[in-house]
Amino acid sequence: MTTAAVSAALVIGGATAAFAGTGGTTSTKLSNGTLYFEAHNGSVVTGNSSLFYGATKYTKSGGSKVTAYLKMSTSEAVFTSPLKTVSSGQSISYSFGGQSIAKYAPDCDAAGLMDASTGQYYTPNISFC
Repeated sequence: MTTAAVSAALVIGGATAAFAGTGGTTSTKLSNGTLYFEAHNGSVVTGNSSLFYGATKYTKSGGSKVTAYLKMSTSEAVFTSPLKTVSSGQSISYSFGGQSIAKYAPDCDAAGLMDASTGQYYTPNISFC
């Protein structure tokens, strides 16, 4: 699977195999939408177990237009998307590509975040090792 295919699969929740302890998907229901986060060990995405892949997505179900940064947080770093705008009935997403587990997530844990004009929101953590 190419990096582009991996990124597309992660961002849209495509069919990437998940095995025990290798990642998954989580979400947080908000008053006007849902924040999703997906993280997977590279062993099930590209065969490279020294990497992990993460993506954050927000689907807006109501309310007025907001601007937001989608983020991925680990014990060692916070990765940030470009600024995005979303209206009711739309989704925004961002894939953070392959990142080094040893450098950025030695505890094998990551979470999704959204810094929006209306506040900051988090998903539960996902363990991917």
